[in-house]
Amino acid sequence: MVQYAANRYITIIPTIEMPGHSVAALASYPSLGCTGGPYKVQETWSTSDDVYCAGNDSTFVFLQDVLNEVIQLFPGKYIAIGGDEVSKTLWKKCLKCQKRIKDNNLKDEGELQSYFIKRIEKYLNAKGKQLIGADEILEGGLPPNVTVAIWRDEQYGIDAVNQNHQVIMIPEKYVFLNYSQTLIEDSITIGRYTSVEKIYGYEPVPENFPAGKLKLLLGAQGMVWTEYMNNPKMIEYMMFPRLSALSEVLWSFKENRSWIKFEKKLLTQFKRYDLWKANYSKAYFDLKTNVLPTENGDGVYLALESPIKNTRIVYQVKTMGNDKDKQQDKNSIYTKPIKITANSNVRAWVMIGNKRLSNEITKNIYFNKATGKKILLAKNPSSDTYNLGAFSLVDGVLSEENRPQWLGWRSEDIEATIDLGKAQMISRVNFHTRQVNRHYFPQAIEVFVSTDGNAFTLAGKSTEVVKNELYMGNMTVIFSPTTARYIKVVASKRYNKIPEGKQDAGHDAWMSVDEIQVN
Repeated sequence: MVQYAANRYITIIPTIEMPGHSVAALASYPSLGCTGGPYKVQETWSTSDDVYCAGNDSTFVFLQDVLNEVIQLFPGKYIAIGGDEVSKTLWKKCLKCQKRIKDNNLKDEGELQSYFIKRIEKYLNAKGKQLIGADEILEGGLPPNVTVAIWRDEQYGIDAVNQNHQVIMIPEKYVFLNYSQTLIEDSITIGRYTSVEKIYGYEPVPENFPAGKLKLLLGAQGMVWTEYMNNPKMIEYMMFPRLSALSEVLWSFKENRSWIKFEKKLLTQFKRYDLWKANYSKAYFDLKTNVLPTENGDGVYLALESPIKNTRIVYQVKTMGNDKDKQQDKNSIYTKPIKITANSNVRAWVMIGNKRLSNEITKNIYFNKATGKKILLAKNPSSDTYNLGAFSLVDGVLSEENRPQWLGWRSEDIEATIDLGKAQMISRVNFHTRQVNRHYFPQAIEVFVSTDGNAFTLAGKSTEVVKNELYMGNMTVIFSPTTARYIKVVASKRYNKIPEGKQDAGHDAWMSVDEIQVN
């Protein structure tokens, strides 16, 4: 593999993760952890408090042996060691780690991580290799010769070059190719929605990047994390055509790029993929969907838009939960937004002539008493990344079907008031939320009710989270049946700043929601 790449002027850089993302090694060598195990290899995407023990000299002996083998296999200049998402929880409790901190006059566990990385870098430098580490290694102080891979925030790249270190830009919101590439993904993916157009709009040189430090910016790269990709065809599907968009971004200057021109070239590129027999994504052709309020709040409109001119949209609507669920409606040609007034499954695709051009998109819309109603937020979400507008909280679409649904607030409580249109009996409010990366489940959910929109009384409160698949959960407030027109939902934040021992400690904590349901 190394020679195959070298024949094509490509250098393969290996990554040996440390001190975190190492549970697989600890499962085989439990003495290298702080607790001694037993450890179980992780089977799903997540982080772990179990990391290499930084106070154990045998940890470094083991890793040096591993690196010796890696160095023999890979002749290139660089060795990557990760250094990302390292939990300090067990280091705080570990007597060996605490002794290491004391013996080396280290300030805290952040400087202990820096000690770990510097010790590994010194060993690699002695072997003629240069270390690449994720931007977390900035915490506690950088080793002298390290190259930093910037994946969380571009500001870390500026911080690194200001310390005269080389950087590689890999910001997750643009170049992580395990994120969904279509609004409704038929495969398990992680995190955000990143379309080919979004990647093409990425500029690897941040606006405030120091002009005199540009020589330290080595470039950028796409990242494909394969936890949920179990075969090469799936990897191809996640890479193409987004890798083509990223390639042009990295091979051109910003002023020479044009999305309109790239679209035309992309149609030709699809023909190349076909010749290669590559399993590429056709998400580029997929319909854009938008759920909109009706005039009087008696349902929702589903608007469909094709990215390609001179095509037609074909759709089917199936009402769920009754006899109609047993058969598909006949195909219809889309001419205007579709009015939905009950639990429905909508399927649609793009046709050109007699050929189906796009993947089939599926949209499930689930109704409750709040669906399609007016909603008012006390404060707007903290970022455009997590803001599709307040109506997305009552549009009947859950994130299982639509990943960009999340609205997010940073270090703030969430307050939303829903107008049901008329007074009616209610007894249950559900808050669909998540806990992933810097986003945490709320500390509590409170529900207040009113008949006039002015005087509100507390109906109930809940602190319990019922987790469902992956990183999502429901917080449900159940109370005695009461008559109300207005429902005020207040979600109190769990943290202002992420506490020590957790991933991204010291950063602002987020709280997010994608649907509020009332029954």
